[in-house]
Formats: sequence, structure tokens, C-alpha cells
Amino acid sequence: MGRVPPDTVVENGILVDVATRRLIDGFHVLISGGRIVALSRDKPKTGKKTRVIDAGGAYLVPGLVDAHYHIESSRLSPRRHAQITLPHGTTTLFEGSHEICNPLGLDGVKYLLEEAEGLPQKIFVGLSSATPPTPYETAGAYIGRKEAEKALKFPGVAGVDEVMDYTALFGGEERLHGVIEAGLASGKVVEGHGVPSPPQADAFLATGVSSTHFSGDGAKALALLERGCFLELKPRDARQAIRELVAAGVDWQMVGMCVDDRPAERISQLGHLDYELRICIEEGLNPVTAIQLATLNNARHWRKEHEVGIIAPGRRADILFITDLKAFEVNRVMADGEIVAEKGKLIADIPIRPAPAYVLNSIKLHRPLTAKDFEVKAHAGKTRVKAAVLHPFYFSADLQPITKELPVKGGIVQRDLNHDVNKVAIVRRDGGGMGISFWELGYTRGAVAMSVLHDTHNISVVGATDSDMAAAVNRVAEMGGGIVVVRDGAVKAEVPLPIAGLMTDRPLPEVVAGLDKVNAEAAKLSPGKLLGPSPVDTQTFIFLTCFPWGIVLTDRGLVNVRTGQPVPSVW
Repeated sequence: MGRVPPDTVVENGILVDVATRRLIDGFHVLISGGRIVALSRDKPKTGKKTRVIDAGGAYLVPGLVDAHYHIESSRLSPRRHAQITLPHGTTTLFEGSHEICNPLGLDGVKYLLEEAEGLPQKIFVGLSSATPPTPYETAGAYIGRKEAEKALKFPGVAGVDEVMDYTALFGGEERLHGVIEAGLASGKVVEGHGVPSPPQADAFLATGVSSTHFSGDGAKALALLERGCFLELKPRDARQAIRELVAAGVDWQMVGMCVDDRPAERISQLGHLDYELRICIEEGLNPVTAIQLATLNNARHWRKEHEVGIIAPGRRADILFITDLKAFEVNRVMADGEIVAEKGKLIADIPIRPAPAYVLNSIKLHRPLTAKDFEVKAHAGKTRVKAAVLHPFYFSADLQPITKELPVKGGIVQRDLNHDVNKVAIVRRDGGGMGISFWELGYTRGAVAMSVLHDTHNISVVGATDSDMAAAVNRVAEMGGGIVVVRDGAVKAEVPLPIAGLMTDRPLPEVVAGLDKVNAEAAKLSPGKLLGPSPVDTQTFIFLTCFPWGIVLTDRGLVNVRTGQPVPSVW
């Protein structure tokens, strides 16, 4: 009303109005107490302490809002993660907490919310619907209806995240439906996963699930949009869908975007949600519409448009200063009314708090493992056996295409390194057992072990020798979690991740350098082409048990996750 001078005035900017999808010149943006209080065409009255920021003709864009994200996949603690992503313009994110909840349960939610206190980057938590991810594997914790009802009352918990076990969903499994029902009863959002086709898509949405983070083509996107599903595009994996939706002339109000997962070294190379937004523009989406997807649409879906996603009175003063909308290079970032980053560099002080004891030391093997623990025995008298030899992203439940013969020596089934066949194990982080099978991954020497294993975050290890596998797993346990590369019995590279075995609060340059070295040393083990250009990161994902996977290795052995039936590794 002009009775009290504002703390800050931003002038000489072009407002990107995501409510009307227009560019508006001539507004002064008035800010007090970290929130926008007015948009004025008249020059406002200022006081002695009022700060005036000249935007220099830059476009004023709402801070970016990531609709679906896992901080844990960056390998960084939430506050370290904010240090690297705020300069890219991500001022709000909706965190899918099943990564940290599987090791820690509701303590994982508690940790995320504690880290978010006083942070310029807003973190809203989606409660894990996937602890454990399926009934066919062992997690470190359990979240059912009772736990969900408790957590959904926590300030900062925005809903239920990522319902992804289709077998349990369509089969009426009690735990999962209890979590969904708790979310619906609380009046909060329930998020989905995957790209089901009709009639599964109809059943998926009829449960109360409202969205999915999307990779696929335009036909699949339209089928979901027609059914009222909010699409959180992962643009890097949805270029064709973007082009086809542009050509179809859709109304974009039910479309947002997200990053989902990205390790710190890739954030350093590519960017964050700004990178995904640029892809949308490259594929033909109008820049203002693309910005709408990355701001207001995401905020509205999560029912937080009164807080974030638009430059308007009452909202948080999260503003990006952009000189070229099409290039979308973030020049300055304001969060809660303060400039926190300029020219890609963080200028705000984000103190790093010591990690609380309850998130540390979550990996406890009963004893150090030996090479003998990784032996796979053949039936007596066998010189060759048939084996299920999986490879990354094998989505079928058909055993025949992955059945191969392997040699036997001294009663022990051998790898076939000449044909890229390695041995793989999933070791429970509490030391309670392991599953072992053979995979076509290509390493000709050494082993790679890690406690980053979506989604249970037990320890996975891939190896060309049993002794190197044992050494790698033992080192992961000694560090309290992390990623380790071993060759000829020696640790060649490692990144300790002591926070739930998933994250670290070490300085960013140190973590990125460590991850780069791990990737370089893993590359020296000659991984096969099936692991792709980032074999270490690929290893974190290839043991997923959610849709659309079929036969998967868990700590209990090979399982058909569509039926729950065990699958023999050798016969």
C-alpha cells in the first residue's frame, strides 16, 4: 500500500509473467521480508535502507521449480547440493525421499527437513512410497500407513512420492495402498512413476496417483494427458515427445519438467533444471511456455503456487535475471529477496552443518567378506552350466534371451570374461546376506562396489575377480558407504559417502574431483558398451525393481518382480 518502504526494489526489468504467458515491461518489483509485496508501474517510495537493483533490461524469471528430484543422486548433502544448483537457478525442488528413507526410514525425512531450515533453496519433501521398493528385497527400514500418517503431518512434507511398484499397486498390496490412502486422506499430492499404457494407465490414475515423471514419445504423452495425468517431462529423454506435443498444439497446463537424478560431476558439466529447459526451447517450445513448465505449472501441481513459481505479490522473492530467454543463461539469482549467485557463481554463504549421528554408520557388515563368499557352486559333476546372464536395462521377464552357458572349474561356476560376462552381487548393508548372479558388463579386471543402489541402497559390486569384489565391498563398509574401484587388490579410487551411505558434506570441488577419478579408474577396467558412457552412474540404476523391469537381482537373488517368483542364476 506504500505505507512502509520496501526492503528492495527491482527496476528496469522485463517481467516474464507465467500466469498470462506474456512479457511485461515497466513494472517495479517491491520486496519485503523475503517476499514480493507489490508490482508497481509507478516509481515506489523508498527509505534510507531500501536497496534498488537495476535489472539493466534483463528478463525477470521466477526461480525454477523442480517437480521431481532426488538430492541423494547428486552424492551431495542438501546444503552442499544447494551450493551447486542455486547458481543454475533452481530455487525450489520437490524431493523424492525414498533414496534416504530406504536406509533410514523416517529419520531420512527428518534429516532432509533439518537441512532445509534457513536454506535459500526451498526443499519440499515427498514421503517415500517405496520403503521397501518391493516385497522381494530387503531395505533398512519400513514405511506403511502408520508411518505415513505420522510423516505427512511434518511441516515441509508435501505429499507421497513416486508410486512405482506396479505389481503391488495393481495387486492391492496392503503396505503400498496404506501409504497412498494416508496421502489422499491428508489432502496432499500422490506422485507416480513410469509410463503405463491403457488400461494400466486408467487403473494407475484411478488409485489417486496424479502424475508421472516422463520419458517417451508423443503418443504415450497424449494418452496420459488425456487421462488427466500431470507429466513431469525429463526433456533430455523426451525430445521426441516435446516435438510431437508442440506439433499437436496441446495446452501445456498439465505439463511440467524435472531433473530426477544427476550426479554432482554432471551438474557441473551440464547444469540443472536450466539445462532441461534449454532442451525444451531447442525442440521448439516457446521460451515463455518452457519457463511456465519449469515454474508455475510445477508449483500448481504440488499446490504451492501461493509460495513459489511466479513473480507475484505474496510469493517468495525468487527471481532469475536472464538477458537472452532463448539461450537461457542465468546471470543472477535472487532467493528470498537476496542475490545468492552471479554469473554462475554462488555468492551467498550457506553454512554446512555437521551431519547428525543418526545418519552416519548405517552400513554394518557382520564380518569382512572374502573371495569365497562370492563363489557360485555348480551341481556335482557339471563342467558347464546354463546361467541367466543379465545386462543393463533388460526389461523383459523372459529368461530365454539371457540364457548362456558358463564353464565350471572345481565345482565353481566361472565368469566368461572373453564374452564380457562378469559376476555381480548385491550385499545387504546390514550384512544379512547377498544375492549373486552373472551379468554382461564387460569389465576385464578389477571390481567396482558402491552403496548407491536404487532403490534399497544395499551394496552392489561388479567384478572380474572374486578377491577384488571382496576388497571393494569391504572398503565401502569401512567408509560407512561410498563408491570404490579396486584393481589387483588395491583401491584405485574412492568417494566416501557417509551420510546414509549416499551423500557427503565435503566441499564440492573435492567431491567432483573424487567422482571424476572414480569414473576414470572404472574406465581403465575396460567396461563393455552396454554400461554406456557413464558406467559408474549406470551401475547405480541397473538393479531397480520398479516398472518396467522384469528379472532383477536383489539381495535375495534373481527375482521376477512381476510375479515375485525366484529365478535361478545357474542350472
